Amino acid sequence: MILKLSSWKASGAIAIAAVATVSTLKLFVNDWVPASIAQEPDAPQAAPTVEVSNRLMRTFGDETYAVLALAYSPSAPVVVSGSIEDTIKFWRSTDGSLQYTAATHLDDVRALVMSQDGKYLLSGSDDKTANMWDAATGQIRFTLIGHQQAVKAVAIAPDTAIVATGSWDKTIRLWNGTNGDPLRILTGHSDGVNALAFSPDGAILASGGLDRTVRLWDVETGTQLASIVAHDDWVSSLTFTPDGELLITGSFDNTVKIWDVATGDLLRTIRGHAFPVYDVEVTPDGEAIASASDDRTIKLWSVRDGRLLLNLTGHTKSVFAIGINGDGTRLASGSNDNTIKIWDIAP
Repeated sequence: MILKLSSWKASGAIAIAAVATVSTLKLFVNDWVPASIAQEPDAPQAAPTVEVSNRLMRTFGDETYAVLALAYSPSAPVVVSGSIEDTIKFWRSTDGSLQYTAATHLDDVRALVMSQDGKYLLSGSDDKTANMWDAATGQIRFTLIGHQQAVKAVAIAPDTAIVATGSWDKTIRLWNGTNGDPLRILTGHSDGVNALAFSPDGAILASGGLDRTVRLWDVETGTQLASIVAHDDWVSSLTFTPDGELLITGSFDNTVKIWDVATGDLLRTIRGHAFPVYDVEVTPDGEAIASASDDRTIKLWSVRDGRLLLNLTGHTKSVFAIGINGDGTRLASGSNDNTIKIWDIAP
């Protein structure tokens, strides 16, 4: 990994930033919105012609409980969902059939992420714990206990040697990815942690939180390398582009932002959602950003120029979670309308 000394413009801080890659993560919040959300006065950025909901392929779900968290397997036609029912469900994305249900958490399942090889699943819950799963069998490998409040963010290092959990207790905890032994506690956020992502070699961890900041951490030493006030409200989600050069952040201030990882410069603010952005993902080719919002839509944006490429409509309530499959042709979305939808997002 190449480390560069950088000036993170938004905070004026001098920081070390890492060239990093994507490790998916999730924050999924129920239908409550803080009064401090700033409404963007700027007109939405949009292309002259935008394709809409005819990209919908199928809808499925149990029609009873809100889908709060979602992960799309990078290696198989499998979507995993977490809900207010406290369960994790494994679905076949090709036909929407339920493969099996795991009921181990004692409260809402708020965060899900799959390892890059598709073998493991990490879940985080309002019950203050996280579970590491065998994705093929649905069996728990170990449970992570230590947080004092809800676990809202989870991440798995690319080599699966380390996993990370972020909590509204303001801390990030690092754990051994093989046996679940605790490794280190990272402190620095002044409020709850909502989002996490590892760099490609697992050396750097990015985090975002209720304190509106994005932070970079040295995983080996636990040192905070960078801190930037990134948004006007909660940072709900973040992810790196596959080349590790850009960091994408989503926020309760209704915006998506694109940052230069090496310099900390804000390259673009994308406006177009009417309400908070809950989740962001990047396509495997690094060409498009997908964002999910309280405004019931999923939007795809050009990484290059911020143009609105697709506006996916069909959910009747907040869209909390999205995931993209391994070849970047399908997007899954989970909503407070109790459904999961599969969309064709092939160019």
